[in-house]
Amino acid sequence: MNGKPTVSVIIPVYNGERFLAEAIRSVLDQTLPPDEIIVVDDGSTDMTAQIVAELVVCSPIPIRYLYQENQGPSAARNQGIAVASGELLALLDADDLWVRHKLADQYNYLVEHPDIVVVWGLVQLCAMQDGTCVDTGEPWHGPNLGCALFRREAFQQVGGFDASLRVSEDLDWLLRSREANLPQTVINNVVLRYRLHDSNTWLGRPKISESLLYALKKRLDRRRNQPDA
Repeated sequence: MNGKPTVSVIIPVYNGERFLAEAIRSVLDQTLPPDEIIVVDDGSTDMTAQIVAELVVCSPIPIRYLYQENQGPSAARNQGIAVASGELLALLDADDLWVRHKLADQYNYLVEHPDIVVVWGLVQLCAMQDGTCVDTGEPWHGPNLGCALFRREAFQQVGGFDASLRVSEDLDWLLRSREANLPQTVINNVVLRYRLHDSNTWLGRPKISESLLYALKKRLDRRRNQPDA
């Protein structure tokens, strides 16, 4: 990596008026700001577009707004990755928050470790109490895409997100990245606050187990189709 690598932040959103502004502000408040923010609106019918337009006016960082017909978060992320200009890519869901040092910690790690392609961090759950997100439980590491920083080559090697999956697409991508022996690591820093609320994509949803099993089945099918399996 020659010179100072650029960073693009991609935020997929669908009807995100409740939390989107706060998520974007958590990016703008980074101690190491990115070079651009790309908001991919996946067919929202609420005030999402207006919220982004208002933030564009006062943002010190370029914010690009892209609209597509509703295709799911995987397709929205893939669209953002396709148009992003950064050498390093970060993903943030519209209802989550980054801690202020997130990008700085992971950016510095990738600069210092050119052999690593993806660096992950820890996730802190937080629950809404009287309009404030209060931390709950211990930090953990999982396949939450918002707690990672990717070199662009990660998606060149592994491919994008499976647009047929609307949940568990993060697990599916992580499994494929491991099958591809993608060099990645985890730093022991909390970088993402995952907001628990009544509209979480996976929390308490009846089809989550089915989606997890489907992601795992896909992995088994790939292994069976390997010539030397």
